[in-house]
Amino acid sequence: MKGVWKILNSLIKFIQGIGTGFLGVLVIILLVAIVGASGGPKKPTVENGSVLVLWPTGAVVEQKDFPDAFAAAFDRATPETSFHGIIHALNKAKDDNRIAALAIVTDSMLGAAPSHLHDIANSIRDFKSTGKKVYAISTSYSQSDYLLAAEADKIYMNGEGILLLDGYGSYPLYYKSLYDKIEATVNVFKVGTYKSAVEPSIRDNMSDAAKEANLAFLNSLWDQYLDRIVDARDLDRELLLDQINNLPREMAKVSGDFGELAVAMGLIDELTPRNEWRQHLMNEYGTNNDRTSFKQIDHETYLAAIAGENQAPNQIAVVTAQGAIVPGNGPVTVAAAETIIGHIRRARNNKNTAAIVLRVDSPGGSAFASELIREELVAAQDAGIPVVASMGPVAASGGYWISATADEIWASPTTITGSIGIFAVVPTFEKTLEKVGVHSDGVGTTPIAGAFNPLSGLNDTAKNILQLSIENGYSDFLNLVSTGRNMSVEDVDKIAQGRVWIGAKAKELGLVDHLGSFGDAVAAAARIAEIENYKPVFYREQPKQYEVFLNQIMNSKAVGDEINNFLPSQRLSPLLQTALELESEVQDLLEINDPMNRYILCLECKVK
Repeated sequence: MKGVWKILNSLIKFIQGIGTGFLGVLVIILLVAIVGASGGPKKPTVENGSVLVLWPTGAVVEQKDFPDAFAAAFDRATPETSFHGIIHALNKAKDDNRIAALAIVTDSMLGAAPSHLHDIANSIRDFKSTGKKVYAISTSYSQSDYLLAAEADKIYMNGEGILLLDGYGSYPLYYKSLYDKIEATVNVFKVGTYKSAVEPSIRDNMSDAAKEANLAFLNSLWDQYLDRIVDARDLDRELLLDQINNLPREMAKVSGDFGELAVAMGLIDELTPRNEWRQHLMNEYGTNNDRTSFKQIDHETYLAAIAGENQAPNQIAVVTAQGAIVPGNGPVTVAAAETIIGHIRRARNNKNTAAIVLRVDSPGGSAFASELIREELVAAQDAGIPVVASMGPVAASGGYWISATADEIWASPTTITGSIGIFAVVPTFEKTLEKVGVHSDGVGTTPIAGAFNPLSGLNDTAKNILQLSIENGYSDFLNLVSTGRNMSVEDVDKIAQGRVWIGAKAKELGLVDHLGSFGDAVAAAARIAEIENYKPVFYREQPKQYEVFLNQIMNSKAVGDEINNFLPSQRLSPLLQTALELESEVQDLLEINDPMNRYILCLECKVK
């Protein structure tokens, strides 16, 4: 078997070297054949004294997507890292005598939501509390990366690296002038003073009400970020804030050198070439088999090594709603109603299910699809299965709707939630067509026949119907929150109106029951179900075994493999980042296809 895995390792490096193309596909086919012939991958082992390497690749997400291996060979699809995998690895490693220390590498991480970052940072701090050392060994740090690195005992950075703390912002795109240029008529129907999801269609800038609400939750996020790094690094908070707010002044003191500035501000310990910090870790923890780096195991391999350890009989079913809430079936990148309903139903019919945890990372979407999901959760509760909602980075609008009637709601202090409101935006193009000499006319058997045709415009009857439908939807939203949270409808309305709240404030307002992590929510589900010996079981569409295996080995890393693993180019340029954000905004609008044209969606919940 060792010979087989040496061959596989060589093939993996070869694939990474040649990139995409026909030859890469042939190598993948050969690799799959070898795996099949060898009886599958051998379970890894953990050497005594190993350093656990936490090296997130791509975006940190609730659920990883496992793309088709052959499609990925052509596309070079960006890999993802499981948030829950990171947490599980850190929690197990802290008490594992075989793990001597932790090394954090964030050079390949392309972003993580604030609540994910804070939860991972908590687990790193918990790991460090056992007396094991933590090292941050990246070449450069983004603001997101640094929240994790700040927990380390020693933070290294390359002398040419950059660390820039620039705060949080929300800057949506606005399309009113575009609609004006093509003479489209934008019909807006909404309830909620702060339901600013409609603003991009009717304004060219952010309204004062939206600025007020958005700045409130952004300031809370920023305060929590600063509090954490100040505590981790023992910094003067006011001094740090002054330095950040007067960056040109501070840059001038170090002749524009980002690295020296990070050291002067106390954010970085040493500006060091790789070979120096690597040698330090080799001296401290020993070398790997090839004597090219320190003794180590990456967190993905560590997870494979400890897999199957929990054999508890009682199951806490974890059902994840990630991404926009849409009707029908879909991949893990969206919260597809029929797919999620299927998971809930399977959990409800599983005799070993003691409780369900609904894990939410969604800004909402289709009101109709949201209600279908919530109804299935109520069916589980009616069958005697407790349901606990665990809010991750975002659980707003539709994300709150599906959570509202859970037995308990748990949120992170940095969860973005609320946005209890509803809207419809219906562009019509009768004036656009008139400009090019196209007109619409005809007859119908009722006043509403053809009334909703986007090419001929909405008449007063259609507009009245849509507004009444939206008001009814808002009333439904208030009533289900009132029932689920045991509040009066009037009190819910005061904190609704489409306004976004941060988790800590939502707790004060009664929109959530408790502040805590995903693990806390699972423990609460076990408490409500009155069980002690349990394990969480994640429900998702199961990818093919070889796809999981290929995904794991293609993302396996070893510090010391210079060619394949240290790729500064994996950080996106500002231009490419902007292009991808534009593509994402357009994709969000295309995905939410509500049959009733009623949307409970929080567009401002994207934090940059």
